[in-house]
Order: sequence, then structure tokens, then C-alpha cells
Amino acid sequence: MYKYSIIIPTLNEEKFLPLVLEHLNKFDEDFEIIVADGGSRDDTLITAEDFNVKICKCEKGKGLQLNNGAKCSSGKVLIFLHADTFLPDDVFNLINEYMFIKKINIATFKMKFDIENYLMKVYSWFTKFDSIFTTFGDQVIVIRRDFFNELNGFPNLTIFEDVELCRKARRKTKIYKLPAFVTTSARRFIRKGILKTQLLNGLYIMGYLIGVSPARIYKKYFKEKL
Repeated sequence: MYKYSIIIPTLNEEKFLPLVLEHLNKFDEDFEIIVADGGSRDDTLITAEDFNVKICKCEKGKGLQLNNGAKCSSGKVLIFLHADTFLPDDVFNLINEYMFIKKINIATFKMKFDIENYLMKVYSWFTKFDSIFTTFGDQVIVIRRDFFNELNGFPNLTIFEDVELCRKARRKTKIYKLPAFVTTSARRFIRKGILKTQLLNGLYIMGYLIGVSPARIYKKYFKEKL
């Protein structure tokens, strides 16, 4: 059994996945990498095979992919990492301290972006707080396997599966913010506009909280038919 399992959900991530896997290869720690693919049609899986990581295939859907990845894994601590996000250099020292010495159940990192922009720095500053509006999967969810099982994993949602998992976790324990930053791509903010994207994100979350269907939000979020 591995100490850690790094689970990466993918769908057509041939651009970023090799960069992330190459970055992970520099760490000397007891971990496995699982690519939980939802039906990529580009070279995502070829990349995964080149890096000799475990591949777990299923239908598209972030919650389904993450749960399948967890089933394919054997680590005592699960690290759910997005395919365009890079872990800090001291990641395993921090996780060792908090998950094994202090024995907390769930944590995320603070987050910064791969571009220099004032608005993005403001958004990044808020990620040091835990709330339904400031904690998401792109901050990397680190969770003990037994606690993940206790929560019955992620809900089978196409969007906000991370929000719902954290809501369930908060009913039982505190979600810790680890004292380091992960670095994630600002590609969606650049493509759609930084301020517009952030405003829409807030509206989508509020819509979800008042009962708007996740499938409807997903359709608007990605502007595609389900």
C-alpha cells in the first residue's frame, strides 16, 4: 500500500498533463499517480502511458472520474490534483506534518495563478480562508482515505462535486488550509475575461446553493449540450 495516491481527472489534457507529470517525477516520495480519464480524444492517454502511470477509464463526469480514481488507488492519503495545477516543492513535508503527525482528515492548499495580474492576486488572497465561496478542487483536496470513505466519496456530479464534498466534510470536521500555494493555470480566466469569469463563478455557486440543477449550470459553464 502506498503512502499517497495522486489522482488526476482528465479530459483532453494533452497540453498540461505532461508538464504536471514531469513536475511530479521530481519528488522522491512513496506515492502513485492515477490518471482518471473521462474519454479523452487527444493524446492525453498516450502521455499517461509514456509516464508509466496508472490509468483508470470511465465515462465523463468529474465526480465519477474522481471516485473511480480513488477505487483504483491504494494510498493512505488521497491527493486530488487538477491536470493544470502544480504542487509546491515542500508538499510532502507539509502533508506528512498535517495528515500523519497532527492527524487531520482533510485539507487544501492556498492557490495562486501562473500569470501576474492584480485581480488574480486578490482572488488568490481569499483562498487562505475556508468557505463555500473560497475552497474548490483546484486548490488540491488532500484527504485521508478512511475519511473519504466515511463521506462516501464525491457525489456523482459534473460540476461542484468538490463543493459538495467539502460541505459534507465541514459537518464533521474543519478543512485545514496548508501553509503553501499550489499554482494553477489561469487559462479559463484569460479566455473568457478575468472579471467576467469571477462574477460568473459567484453566480453559479449561488445558483447551486438555491437549488439550480448542476446539469443546467454545467451546460452554461462549458456552453455545450449534455
